[in-house]
Amino acid sequence: GNSAENCPFPDTWAFSQGCLSKRQVLSTIRQMQKLLSTQEAAQLQGMRNLKKQLTVLQNSSLQGPAGLPVNSCPHLAVPMNGRKLGRKALVGHEVHFLCDAGFHLVGSETRTCLDNRTWSGQQPFCKSINDCASNPCANGGTCVDGIERYTCLCPSGWSGTRQTHHHLSPAAADWVTLSNSSFSRQPRCADNMLGSRQCSCDTGFQMKAGDVCQDVDECQLFQSRWQTRICVHDCVNLPGSYRCICPQGYLLNTDLNTCNDVDECTNSQHNCSRGEICVNVFGGFRCVRPECPKPRHNTSYIKTSAFPSFYSAGLCPTGEL
Repeated sequence: GNSAENCPFPDTWAFSQGCLSKRQVLSTIRQMQKLLSTQEAAQLQGMRNLKKQLTVLQNSSLQGPAGLPVNSCPHLAVPMNGRKLGRKALVGHEVHFLCDAGFHLVGSETRTCLDNRTWSGQQPFCKSINDCASNPCANGGTCVDGIERYTCLCPSGWSGTRQTHHHLSPAAADWVTLSNSSFSRQPRCADNMLGSRQCSCDTGFQMKAGDVCQDVDECQLFQSRWQTRICVHDCVNLPGSYRCICPQGYLLNTDLNTCNDVDECTNSQHNCSRGEICVNVFGGFRCVRPECPKPRHNTSYIKTSAFPSFYSAGLCPTGEL
């Protein structure tokens, strides 16, 4: 066969002339290892730098004007005296608006993020419902608009509750609280030693022409401006004073100024039937009936919800959780 050229045996003259020693071979291998390690480190660093540059380029391409993602719409404000449902502002997503009790929505109830990064519809706002627009007070009563309610102030000689008034006899007219005559009264006067007379009015009244003490309407003076509001919700003027009124489903706090939502569910003040869950909302409650999947092939279902567990409430039988 063909002859192969081999390295001569060690410790011979031919070996010393043409072959490397073991020490030379090991030294050469170490040098090659250092060279390869240096080249590998440089290559890895170059890959890292390239990856960073690609990431920066990708992020910049995904940003639109004002730093917004190209598939996102501008932020929508929450209307005063209302709420906004929906947090995502991506293309195709919807945002819904609701108003608090005593207010109605003016504008778009639902707005959708369009492909051109603008919202459909018009920005809504919540407008107070004027319960006095239909003139509900009979017999010359004065209507005071409130939140989801109104108050009728009866004229002199009349009394009643809500919009129903009953005529009183002249003898009983003295104890009518919310009558027009109650908002004016005679001053308290006293003669001094010099022969002059000094008159003063009770708290909440001020002297007017004709020496008559007229009630100070605190609601009219302070309630119309946010900086001086004396009631968080509605204010009803009383002779010499005033009273703060809460919307339906709220109770007046001990500070006689703010209102606190009544939790009808916790206080068992709801009419939810068996199989329904009571969910407390602002100014009221809602009865929710959960729908559990039908069991198939002994399969159990788990329904995630912000409400209490349907299973723990005993609403879903075994196999329908």
